[in-house]
Amino acid sequence: MTRRLAIVMTAGALLVGGCGGKNPSLDEWIKSTLLPTPTSAKIVLVASHLPDERREALQAIAKDRKALKEESVVKLFCHVARTDKDALVRGAAVRGLAGMEGQNVLETLTHVAANDAVPHVRADAVRALGARVPPEGMAAVGGVLNDDSDVDVRIAAAEALRHFRQKEAAETLVATLSDRNLTVAQKAWESLRYMTGQDLPRDGQAWTAYLASADQPFARYGKAPPLPKGESQRPHLTKGLGEFFRGLFKKDPLEAELE
Repeated sequence: MTRRLAIVMTAGALLVGGCGGKNPSLDEWIKSTLLPTPTSAKIVLVASHLPDERREALQAIAKDRKALKEESVVKLFCHVARTDKDALVRGAAVRGLAGMEGQNVLETLTHVAANDAVPHVRADAVRALGARVPPEGMAAVGGVLNDDSDVDVRIAAAEALRHFRQKEAAETLVATLSDRNLTVAQKAWESLRYMTGQDLPRDGQAWTAYLASADQPFARYGKAPPLPKGESQRPHLTKGLGEFFRGLFKKDPLEAELE
C-alpha cells in the first residue's frame, strides 16, 4: 500500500506540475493537467503486478532527463531498488539511479552494493557508483572489491574504481594485484593502467613505488598503453581457442579441462 501511494503521488506531481517548468503557458498547462505525460503514465506502471511491466516502465522513465531531476521520481527509484521482490526490476532501478543526484541516491546505491542478495544487482550498484563518482562512494566500491563473495561483482568493482582519480582507489587496486582470483587481479591491473597511463607489470611493488614517487599519478588518466602479451602478464589468456581444442585430442580430456 505504501508503495502504491508513493507511485500515485509521484505520477500526480508530474501530471500537475510537469517535469520542472516553473511558468508553463496555458496550452502547456492544459496538456500537462488533462492529458497524462508519457513519464507519468509509465510511473503508474511501476505499481503493476507484472515484473516485466515494472522493469520496462523504470527503463522508460530513466530516459526522461527532466523526470530524473524530480525528487519524487528519485525517491521512487530508491524505494524500488531497495524493496522490489524481482531482481531484474531492482537492477533497472539501480541503473536508473546512476543518472540521478542526491544523498538518498548515494545511500541507496551503497546499501544495494553491499546487501542485495543477487550478484548482478550488486554489480549494477557498483557500476552506478563508478558512473557517478561520488567521493563517498569510493569506500563502498573498495569494500565490495575486498569482501564480496561473487567473482563477477568483484570484477565490476575493480573496473568501477578506475573512475575515482584518488590515490586511495589506486592503492586498493594495487592490493588486489595479488588476489588469488587471476581474473579479479587482471581487472585491477587494467584499471591501474587506465588510471595512470603507465606500462608497469602486474606487480604490487612496482605500482606502490610509482604512486609514492609521482607528483601527478593520474596525469595520463584514460590513456592506457596496450596490454602486453605473455604468460607472466596474462596467464588466463595465453591459450587461444584453437590451441585449446587441439590439446583436447592430444591429452586426456579431464587433464586438458584442468588447464
